[in-house]
Amino acid sequence: MMRRALALVAVLPLLACPDKKKDDATPETHAAAPVDPKTIKQEALTVLVTGAENGYLLPVTEDGKTRGGAAEILGRWVATEGHCAGALTQSGDAACADGSTIVVSTGDNANGQAISSYFKGEPAAEVMRHMGYAASALGNRELDWSREQFVANRNKAGFPYLAANLVAKDDDGKALGIGSFRVLTRKGVKVAIIGLAARKATVTPMPGRMKGLEAIDEAEALAKVMPEVKNAAPHVIGVVSDGCLNDVPAILEGHADWNVTFFAGRRCDGPFPDSVGGTRLVYPGSRLSSYAKVALTVALGTTPVQVTSAVSPVEVTGEGAPPPDLKAQELVAGWKKRLDEALGGAIGYSKDGIGQESPAMAAWLTTSLKEQFKTDVALLNRKGVRQSLPKGVVTKASIYDLVPFDNQVVVVKVSGEALLAALGNTEARVAGLKPKGEGWVDAKGAPIDAKKTYTLATTDYLYLGGDGFALNKADPAPTETKVSWQAALIEWTAAKKSDEKRPLEGFLKVK
Repeated sequence: MMRRALALVAVLPLLACPDKKKDDATPETHAAAPVDPKTIKQEALTVLVTGAENGYLLPVTEDGKTRGGAAEILGRWVATEGHCAGALTQSGDAACADGSTIVVSTGDNANGQAISSYFKGEPAAEVMRHMGYAASALGNRELDWSREQFVANRNKAGFPYLAANLVAKDDDGKALGIGSFRVLTRKGVKVAIIGLAARKATVTPMPGRMKGLEAIDEAEALAKVMPEVKNAAPHVIGVVSDGCLNDVPAILEGHADWNVTFFAGRRCDGPFPDSVGGTRLVYPGSRLSSYAKVALTVALGTTPVQVTSAVSPVEVTGEGAPPPDLKAQELVAGWKKRLDEALGGAIGYSKDGIGQESPAMAAWLTTSLKEQFKTDVALLNRKGVRQSLPKGVVTKASIYDLVPFDNQVVVVKVSGEALLAALGNTEARVAGLKPKGEGWVDAKGAPIDAKKTYTLATTDYLYLGGDGFALNKADPAPTETKVSWQAALIEWTAAKKSDEKRPLEGFLKVK
């Protein structure tokens, strides 16, 4: 086996994708400088990493296989990873005296599954507190509801949100209380966790939500914060990021002196290596259906301190699983009861289910807006839909699972020219028009007239510039309906009275 000495970190090749099954890698050992063995103390601790939890507190069953669930993943941590459940102390100590685990997230904690998004993230905050999370990178969906709700959720969760690459320019920026890093101690080992937001963090939320914050380059941010981090004298440095792992090599290039042990982030479109120099790249999966286990062995008393790491992905399924954590199960059940009381009851039926990216899904969502508000056209964005609709009974909660965002419907008047510009956006999903040749025609087959005025139903997010639409430039005085996107979709779907004999799919005109 090829060996090499590292200043701080000794690493192994990383299994980057959680869907590839592999047991914990055996850590590679490295020669250290000669020291008196009596002065060396070996400590083992584990960093548990999750990401893009999206409020998936309940397990999900797909293709006959049950995955995830907050109580389920916590039960596994307690039984197999030596984790102790319960909120951390104010200083970040574990709930039990001999705690040897640290739980962190790459961000996007709460908006997604209806049990969390309907209650504006409060359930996820409460449950994650009990799960013992110590820190999270600031995800681009953390401020989906409001600045005030973000602060309330952060306080309830009891852990900080970190983004060293977001600089507070004024009091508005400082008011959000976003930090750069946190240092935690387990068994005498000090671990510094640095957070990074995604590059799109300041433009993805509703306009105004990130007021007072300026995004800077990740490498520049790490260079600025690293002296302060190292002044805290950590034995281990890790980074959690809402950004893409394929961007990490360029961020870390030429910075071996940072001695970053692991860098956790998202898996995006591009490939990423197992490691960059001495830094392991970690993808934890999403929706609490998997996590990454970063096993650390730290030799205290060596100079410099020697750290050995091994990273393993762990899929959370119901097959041979330890029992769920009872307290987490109780918390989730309480929120599920409230959700059922608010959104239970059938409003329709789907025979086969509707795929997230399918033409049927686009037709369903856009047609409901067009017909509810009697407009010429309805325009929505592809990424506004977060999952597929399962087959079977459709409830109000099903709608919130699909569309978790706190957006209102607005009706705008736009010229044909502005409408054509909006249709050129690759995110556009539309009703009331259909493509013909290289252009578009209306329901009567007439081409869009650049000088004609059209009424358009859309969301306030797109109206204000989300996903690059900026419809506010076409109509500065829209009609604000005060109706949520979910309410419009629920009302339209319920009115169709679909059932097993006349499923929802039959009411959708797919182009």
